[in-house]
Amino acid sequence: MQNFMWHNPTAVIFGKDTVKELAPRLKSDGIKGVLLVFGGKGTFKSGAYAQATEMLNSAGISFSEVNDVKANPLIDKVRDGIARVKAGGIDAIMPVGGGSVFDTAKAIAAGSCYSGDVWDFFTGKAKITKALPIYGILTASASSSEVNNIAVVSNPDSELKTSITSPALYPRVSVIDPSFQFTLPTKQTVYGGVDIIAHILERVLDGDEGSELIDEQGYALIRTMMRVIPELIDNPKDYDLRAEYAMAGMMAHCGFLSMGREARGDFSSHRMGHSLSMLYGAAHGATLAVIMPAWARYLYEENSVPFARLGEGVFDIFDGSDEEKALEAIEALEDFFRDINAPTTLRELGIKEEDIEKIAENASRGESFGVLSTLEPEDVLEIYKLAY
Repeated sequence: MQNFMWHNPTAVIFGKDTVKELAPRLKSDGIKGVLLVFGGKGTFKSGAYAQATEMLNSAGISFSEVNDVKANPLIDKVRDGIARVKAGGIDAIMPVGGGSVFDTAKAIAAGSCYSGDVWDFFTGKAKITKALPIYGILTASASSSEVNNIAVVSNPDSELKTSITSPALYPRVSVIDPSFQFTLPTKQTVYGGVDIIAHILERVLDGDEGSELIDEQGYALIRTMMRVIPELIDNPKDYDLRAEYAMAGMMAHCGFLSMGREARGDFSSHRMGHSLSMLYGAAHGATLAVIMPAWARYLYEENSVPFARLGEGVFDIFDGSDEEKALEAIEALEDFFRDINAPTTLRELGIKEEDIEKIAENASRGESFGVLSTLEPEDVLEIYKLAY
C-alpha cells in the first residue's frame, strides 16, 4: 500500500426533504446571490427546481439561471454561465441536476475567477487557482461530481472531451435526496449505474497489488449495484434502493477507492468512451458498457490477476487458472450489462465500422496512455475493433 493523504471537504446532506438545510449554510457563508445551473424538464419533474427556488426565496437569496445543460456538457454553456456571473450579483454557483450539470457548474465557478477563456484550463494553458463556491443539489447519481473535484466538458470545435481538476472545484455542500431520482428514465438509471460500476472497475482493475482492502470495498459496491439496478428497473420509486444507488455513486469516484493506490486508477476506458460521446453524442454510461469489456478482453491474458480477483470477489468464480477465471469474469460482466439492456457493441451505438479509425485517432491523439498496460495508438484501434 502506498502512502496517501485523502481529504474530501464536501459536506454531504443526505436524505429526504433536505434541500431546505442549504439555506442556513448559504446565509452563514454570506451568499446573497447564486447562479442556478440545471438541465431541462427532469429538473422540474423531480421537484428539485421547486424546492431549490422555494429555499432561495425563503432565505432572501437572489438567483439567475443557466438552463438546458445537456448530457456531455458543452463549453459554450459554460461560457454563457461565466458571462452571467461577470454581469454581477452572483456569489456562488448552485447546480441542480446530475453530473453534467455539476461539471458545468464547476467550470463556470473556475472560469468566473479567470480573465482569459475557460477552455485554457482544459488544455493546460492556465491553472485553476480559485473558484466561486458551489452548493449543489443532486438529481441523478452517476459521476460522483457532487463530491469530487473533477469536471468533464466537451468542445466541438476541437472535437475534444476532457477534464479539469482542482481542489477549488470541490462543492462546499451537496444535497443528495434520493427521492429526486424517482422520475429518472429507465435508461438513465441503467447508464448511470454502469458509470458507477465503471468508476470502481477503473480502480480495482489497475493492477495495483497492494490495495486489497480497498479492492474489497470496491467489490462490495459492484455487488450492490448489480443487485440494485435490476430492482430499480422494476421499482423506480423504491426509496431505499435509490438511497443505496446514490450512496454507491457518491463513494465510487470521491477519492475513497484511490486511497493507497500507486496510480489512483486506470481510466483508459473512460478516455476511449469520451471519444464516442464527443463524436457521436453517445450516453457516457453506454460507451463504458461497450468499451470496458473490450478493453478487458484485449488485456486480460497478460494481466490476468486483477480480472481473476474480480471474478472471485464479485462473481464467485473460484475454479480454474487465473486466466480462466479472468475470462469468465469478463464474460459475466458483459452478460450483466446485456441483462440490464445496456449496449455492449459499437454497432448498438450506431457506429459504422469505417469510422473506427477516426474514433481511435480522436481517443489516442498520438499519445500512449493507461496504467494496467500502456496503450499505444495501435492498441486503442484494436480495442475499438474488438468492441465492434
